[in-house]
Amino acid sequence: MKKIISILTLTLSIIFSSNAQTITASVDKNPVIVGEQILVKFTVDSKAKDFKSPNFSGLRIISGPNSSSSSSYSFVNGESKSEITTTFSYYLSASKEGSYVISPASVYANKKTISSKPITITVVKGRKQNNNSITKNLFISVKTNKNNIVVGEQIIVSYKLHTRLELENTELSKLPNLNGFWKKDLESSSRFKREVIDGVAYNTAVIKKTVLTAQKSGKLEVDPIEVTCSIRIANQRNRRDPFANFFNSYNVREEKISSKSLIVNVKELPEPKPKKFNGAVGSFEISSKVDKNEVKANDALTYTIKLTGSGNIELVEPFEIQFPNDFEVYDPKVSEKIFQGGNKRSVKTFEYLLIPRFEGNYKIPSYDFISYNTKLKKYITKKTSNHSVKVLKSDNNESISTNYNQQKIESSINEINYIKNKTILVEKSNNVLDIKFFYILFFLPLVVLILLITISSFLKGNSINITERKHKLAQKIASKRLKTAKDFMNQANHDSFFEEIEKSLWGYFADKFKVEIANLSKESIEIYFNTYKIDDKTKSQFIELISTCEIARYSPLSNKIEQMSNVLIEAEKIIINVEEKLK
Repeated sequence: MKKIISILTLTLSIIFSSNAQTITASVDKNPVIVGEQILVKFTVDSKAKDFKSPNFSGLRIISGPNSSSSSSYSFVNGESKSEITTTFSYYLSASKEGSYVISPASVYANKKTISSKPITITVVKGRKQNNNSITKNLFISVKTNKNNIVVGEQIIVSYKLHTRLELENTELSKLPNLNGFWKKDLESSSRFKREVIDGVAYNTAVIKKTVLTAQKSGKLEVDPIEVTCSIRIANQRNRRDPFANFFNSYNVREEKISSKSLIVNVKELPEPKPKKFNGAVGSFEISSKVDKNEVKANDALTYTIKLTGSGNIELVEPFEIQFPNDFEVYDPKVSEKIFQGGNKRSVKTFEYLLIPRFEGNYKIPSYDFISYNTKLKKYITKKTSNHSVKVLKSDNNESISTNYNQQKIESSINEINYIKNKTILVEKSNNVLDIKFFYILFFLPLVVLILLITISSFLKGNSINITERKHKLAQKIASKRLKTAKDFMNQANHDSFFEEIEKSLWGYFADKFKVEIANLSKESIEIYFNTYKIDDKTKSQFIELISTCEIARYSPLSNKIEQMSNVLIEAEKIIINVEEKLK
């Protein structure tokens, strides 16, 4: 019976969904400048009639309603399918600035009346653009949501490209260094949208969006970004040859444009800082749990800490929990779901694998997580729960004792040498040197000479072997780091390839020089390479390769295909080079 009901429900839902019609309202531009022409369309996905016009609330109707219909046919699995679309359009204009609401329109389709949703149009005052220079018609703006923050606080920086010119192509040619910040790039749509700035309409696209976390106090600079634009410029019309106008209507001109720099004021966190404060800034909640409260000795249990909230959660390191001494503790498995670089509610989980070795009742104490809340402007302490764990005797009766029995040391008469009562005299030889000692002294220089020759030849050969071994080990490290990138290259996954190369280089640098994630920057590469006396050429190549990967992710597809193989070879070379210079 349940199966019959479910089949009927599914059938009815398919019938109703196939017969459902909608009417969609859309405009070709929004916001609109006073006096501009606006195209408003009402689209129905079927045959329709009895269209009732909406109220345009003060907008002047230039023409409309203009009705049109289109149909398409397709064959899927041997069955033909037809689709019909009916459109009603209006051309409007506004005589003064303000906000205008177009009320719902209605139409009769498929034996019922359906209505559209209302649309709000913003009309702004226009301004004549007399200056035809490129700088006025093509530029990059940079904006941040905050200019005054504290160390560890995050900001979002957006770079927008504004144009009134026809662009054939755009390419990021130089990325900002953003020294003093930890950065995380966000996904951004490169689609152009209409935006009115000071009464002038521009096509605008977000070319880069980044979350920045301040790592030090002071006036930190958000330095410029540079973009190379290919601009289409119309040729002057040739009156003598009209065909030349048709086939050669424009030229392409390249222009490099840059954004302005921004200054962000970063203050130190207030003093005194709590002892257990580890740099977390934002609004967080913390919880903990164990997967079992009763376990046998030498069996594993999992202790999990879950951190949720918004802020620099991605930079939070694993916690130092005071587990019982009889517990064997493994490094935690860290998993995270970060949204907008931590600006939206994110989750980070730490799973600790514990193995209790002895039976008994144990307690995992609570942990005090301290963060600085920028809204409340004070330090907040959140605690995890206490957890009791009962450890039973192991099934295999294994017992490991940490107590060592003290052994008694007994004196033995055989261990003591007593004074002898009798003296035995032996006749002394007249030879100055014993015959054996004589032969040792005679042959010793010859043996030493042979050993020196052997060791010298061994060291010469071994030095070559050591160099070869170092090179092979460096190759192994580089190959392991870049394995995932090679897989992405074979899959022609360009964006993931360059992102993985960048991650591999940063990860190699962090692991090799024991640098915390929060302190990763191009400045820190310079500092550590100088400290370990790695030459300037290698340092420049390492930094340049990271910059190349950053830019390549925003480059055209053809460039990415050409670059992938070269970048992989360069990444392997640079890791091998650093390895060999450190050993």
